Amino acid sequence: MPIHRHLLVLAGFLAAALAGCSSQDPVGVRLTLDDSGAGTVAIAALSLPDATMKIVDGSEKVNWDLHARLDVVTGKFTSADGLMIEDFRVNTAKFGKDGGTMRLLLPCGDDARWFHSLHVASDERARLQKAMGQAIQEVDLHENITITVEIKGARVAGSLVNPVPRVSVTSKKSVCTMVVPIEILESRREPMSFVVNWEWPRPVAAGPE
Repeated sequence: MPIHRHLLVLAGFLAAALAGCSSQDPVGVRLTLDDSGAGTVAIAALSLPDATMKIVDGSEKVNWDLHARLDVVTGKFTSADGLMIEDFRVNTAKFGKDGGTMRLLLPCGDDARWFHSLHVASDERARLQKAMGQAIQEVDLHENITITVEIKGARVAGSLVNPVPRVSVTSKKSVCTMVVPIEILESRREPMSFVVNWEWPRPVAAGPE
């Protein structure tokens, strides 16, 4: 069942979600793990629900025609190995003494469920952009979905097993970020495999006294 049907509506949370999930779109998945492999997941999704809020029902002389909504949900897990969000999954998450590796599988195409739940369909995105453009604090949608993995205290590096044009992967300190256009997710048939590797900083040797 689509994620956005189960998410909590957090009014006024748009700016915070922008900062937390992506610099380009307020839509994506963020995994934050500690050195034990436990961690948290945060998901932000955009939708175009029917405008049935009390503020709409209690208004006069306004012909409401569009309602855009950002939904945010967070959760915790004890191990990322085998973690699933609809058909988005972490195939492996291995933690070792010197570092570790994680491989995420991102299904693509019409049959994929996870990204369809995070963003509205292609024929509705122009309406969504219009709604965001009229917001008090304008949000510029670039029609991307961002996947962020943070390994606390580690140095990370990420890549796609098979690079895809227009899909970017960047790493900075403990955070690895993948930004993929929704158009790519919609048009591809094969899933994408996103790999994150990390190492723990070695302690600085003490100098002579």
